[in-house]
Amino acid sequence: MNNDMVSILIVEDSPINRKILKSLLEKQGYRIRTAEQGKEALVLLEAEVPDLIVLDILMPEMDGLALCRLLKQRDATRDTPVIFISSLDDTVDKLNGFAAGGVDYITKPFSPAEVLARISTHLKLCRLQRQLEEKNRLLELEKQKSEALLLNVLPSRVARELMLTGSCAPQYFPEVTVCFADIVQFTAAAATLDPEILIGELNVLFTAFDRIAEANGCERMKTIGDAYLCVCGIPEGNSHHVQAMADAALAMRDYLAERNRTAALQWQIRIGMHSGPVVGGIVGTKKYLYDIFGDTVNIAARLEALSAPMRIHVSDTVCRALQHGFIFTDSQNVEMKGKGIQSTCFLEGRQPR
Repeated sequence: MNNDMVSILIVEDSPINRKILKSLLEKQGYRIRTAEQGKEALVLLEAEVPDLIVLDILMPEMDGLALCRLLKQRDATRDTPVIFISSLDDTVDKLNGFAAGGVDYITKPFSPAEVLARISTHLKLCRLQRQLEEKNRLLELEKQKSEALLLNVLPSRVARELMLTGSCAPQYFPEVTVCFADIVQFTAAAATLDPEILIGELNVLFTAFDRIAEANGCERMKTIGDAYLCVCGIPEGNSHHVQAMADAALAMRDYLAERNRTAALQWQIRIGMHSGPVVGGIVGTKKYLYDIFGDTVNIAARLEALSAPMRIHVSDTVCRALQHGFIFTDSQNVEMKGKGIQSTCFLEGRQPR
């Protein structure tokens, strides 16, 4: 920082000392303002907060110690360094000055070289402190951005555990409901649509699905191309996980049906749902991904593959759990890869209340 950018306030009731200090510091290029006593200094401080204050102790009406204590109570001047300059030379006087908030103490008669050296030192310290505070502020901003990014890609409890401990142990969840949603004919559309339009459509759809999932207490796990995987009961348990996931699936279907009434591009989805145990944990060390594993996930994926456009294909487990509050088609037997013949049905909606 150039000296002509540094502002110093001299508060000194002696006209001779005030003049000497002002002349000495102006020769070094500092911008100087002066005050005869404490109340005048307060008026000047309202107009501009200096980089440093040189303050006499023995002054009429308000002494330097009282003024310094007042300045340290105010937000605007709390961090402004105060150097006492006084004829009081006892150790007790110096201790009182430091206790009031002064950073240094010069005794009169003063040496011009000493005054310049001490002022230069404290201005450098103050500048370094401000630079450190700015670096800390920028680091805190980066930390907040990193935490926000983790909260966007990981479940909130998992993200917080990772931020606090640096790791997250895999967990077994005995009762959850898994939902797969896949956009019908998306691959064919991807070959003909402009990439920006295609990604824009996916962004709109998945953002809406995210809102629906969150509103129903569900958690999006990940997207795989045009496939959307969400779950209820992870990482926080939910005794109504089947109902909540069913409501979310119905809302996704209904949202898309309503959107198709006016949208330029119309889409349909297939949905599969199954309930059971899963294992959840973080995969990767550089690029974190929270994923779920187990037979429940596989069955939900196969139910989606065997579903029909704008239909919600559910397992017999889901059907039995929701039989008193929801409407289903008659059960059917389907051949499921790796599982043989399975009883399934389609979720149509909620029963009228």
